[in-house]
Amino acid sequence: MKNIAIICGGPSSEYDISLLSTQSIIDNIDYAKYSISVCLIYQNRKCLIKEIHQPEKILNWKQGDIPLSEAIEKLKSYDIALLGTHGQFGEDGVLQTYLDDSQIPYTGSDSYSSRLCMDKYRSSILVKSSTNLFLPKTKVVKLKNLKSELTKLTLPVFVKPNRNGSSICSFVLKDLNSLDSISNDFHTHHKDADEILIQEYIEKKVEISCGCLEKKDHTFIQLPPIEIVPKSSDFFDYKAKYTKNASLERIPAIGISKEQREIISKVTVDIHKLLGCSLYSRSDYLVVGEKVYYLETNTLPGMTNTSLIPQEAKAIGISYKDLISFFIENTC
Repeated sequence: MKNIAIICGGPSSEYDISLLSTQSIIDNIDYAKYSISVCLIYQNRKCLIKEIHQPEKILNWKQGDIPLSEAIEKLKSYDIALLGTHGQFGEDGVLQTYLDDSQIPYTGSDSYSSRLCMDKYRSSILVKSSTNLFLPKTKVVKLKNLKSELTKLTLPVFVKPNRNGSSICSFVLKDLNSLDSISNDFHTHHKDADEILIQEYIEKKVEISCGCLEKKDHTFIQLPPIEIVPKSSDFFDYKAKYTKNASLERIPAIGISKEQREIISKVTVDIHKLLGCSLYSRSDYLVVGEKVYYLETNTLPGMTNTSLIPQEAKAIGISYKDLISFFIENTC
């Protein structure tokens, strides 16, 4: 029986989402097949390592006090670390580097690919150079210059951090009345030197996301694209992602043609390989007529009950429990 450590939390703005993903994992993982412990990294980098034999509520656990370095050392006794982390520290190569240095096998992409994909701007340039996909017109600015840059532009524009996920601090700026509140939100979560992307706002688009699964022998399972229709927002924002029934998610993605669906499933695998991803990834797109715009690739996509990869896997007959087993059994 494999000894599995599920790692979650961390000093990230996506801490809460990481706990939601991990709660779904521990509610569905096969306890008859694996010996399970959870390493919960709190936002102060103190840790709790807890063995579990059935689903438990993470939010009921008491604060741990194990230093991160000591927790990493303890994880050496496990066969595989199953990553339920998201965002900075957990998805940008930092945690992966710690695990690499300690020779601990883990699910998902390595530190290099994680770092590259977290850099939305530079990874998108690489994708554009190697595919026929389009990119939204983009300007990269430092946070300290964001406000002044936005006052110079024709609105609306789309604004988001270059290195973050879960649509945290992502906005459609339609007029300057909301500029102060948007700027304040960025300053709450980011430093002045952080890079912010200002992109053209693409209207009349179909939002599409598509994942892929990579087996240990480096063959792939293509997943069907999923169409996202937010019910009360201009795009697939934080609320639309994590609030039940806040968006309509369609498989098959009927807003685009069958040919486009097939192209996106294939190019998602191509992007996964191009960016050096491992095991699984999810790429996001906008489709306008015949044009497919590439947005970004996620190396540790959300695994909550409303997340997209589990829905796509289910559409081809892979249950949530089997998907988790796939991650474990295909980790090298």
